[in-house]
Amino acid sequence: MNSNTLRIGIDVGSVRHRVAVGLPDGTLIDEFDVDHHAAGFNQFFHRIAALEVRHPLPVSVAMESYNGWARPLDGLIRQHGWMLYNVNNLKLARYKEIFPAAAKTDAIDARRILELFQLSAHIPVARDALQEVAIPPAVNDTLKRLTRRRKQLVNERVRIVNRIQADLHAVCPELLALTRDVTNVWFLNFLTCRDALQKLAKLQHRSVLAIPAIGQKYAKQIQTWQRTARFAPDVGIVSEMVLQDAAAFRR
Repeated sequence: MNSNTLRIGIDVGSVRHRVAVGLPDGTLIDEFDVDHHAAGFNQFFHRIAALEVRHPLPVSVAMESYNGWARPLDGLIRQHGWMLYNVNNLKLARYKEIFPAAAKTDAIDARRILELFQLSAHIPVARDALQEVAIPPAVNDTLKRLTRRRKQLVNERVRIVNRIQADLHAVCPELLALTRDVTNVWFLNFLTCRDALQKLAKLQHRSVLAIPAIGQKYAKQIQTWQRTARFAPDVGIVSEMVLQDAAAFRR
């Protein structure tokens, strides 16, 4: 870690961040808040630029929640070519236990991050709390976003399927028993071919056969179910929920 830098500690919040700026000798030279929007970020960089004129040093930034609440400020900082460090929250908590200070405030936490810079050359727990953020290839960020998005979509689909199964089990288990997998295209097409589950029990055979992906085999199963179809009293309420979820899954 380069010790001769203009040091910036940022306590990250959801809508506002607290910034403390210090010199290599530990002198605090500025403190201010940054709102989490484009105008706030511009003010942050303009203010640091003014400090760089008075103190022409390389800039090192340490902040909490790298790649979390800190986005997109962390990415903008890296675009400026500044050295960026992530503050390990567990190590920071350990540091605070060893070197207690006044009750937590955003201002105090931003200053404590500056202390980590100052003491990192001498105290292992301070050094361990600051983890340099390497600049990965752009493709890594793209893959990370796509992977995260895919995981979210998969989790969302699982939740929808679980709801459909639970609701059908509650209001008409025999309808659910028509298939081993509620995500089968023919079953979803059957569920959503009318605006209420109760109407499925009255579909004519020719209407069932007209549903996409349903042939004679599935039509016969449906016809067998229709002869003894029964619904729970709250089917009127649950029906709309099931159809909404089934339609959402098909999209």
